[in-house]
Amino acid sequence: MPISRTNCPTCAAELACHFAKAVEGAEEKAVCPYDGLAYRDLRAGHDQIYFGGWRKMDASPGDILRAYNQIERHLRTIGRALGDKDLPAARRDLAMALDALQSGDPREESRDALRFMDHALSYAHRVIDDLLHEMGLPPHSPMDFAEWFNAAEVPFREEW
Repeated sequence: MPISRTNCPTCAAELACHFAKAVEGAEEKAVCPYDGLAYRDLRAGHDQIYFGGWRKMDASPGDILRAYNQIERHLRTIGRALGDKDLPAARRDLAMALDALQSGDPREESRDALRFMDHALSYAHRVIDDLLHEMGLPPHSPMDFAEWFNAAEVPFREEW
């Protein structure tokens, strides 16, 4: 079955999915895997980065810099979603994500840039989970959406 690569018109995530899975009914309207979920933009943004090419062993410097910029934008989006909510743990995690991102700037000579970027994304995930918890919802599980990103696994995860 052919794989279709497209940006979701609902959440804007870049998806790589099987065409038959992305079609709904006779109208052939693409289905957003995040449709109807709370904080779908945060979830989709996280997963787009999580399953991105920067996490592959053959990632190019361009892939890594693109991911760094995506993480930076994602953290700003999370900060806006957090707004003035009284969630001290989420604010602390967001601050830790920003610190990790600053330490992982790939434009600087750092052999630990990927590790710091991964930490920043992990802290971002914790903030999303805090926001969901506040609504009484279960945490976000990126692996539930892996097939939409054509990702069988996340490389070198256990090494950190």
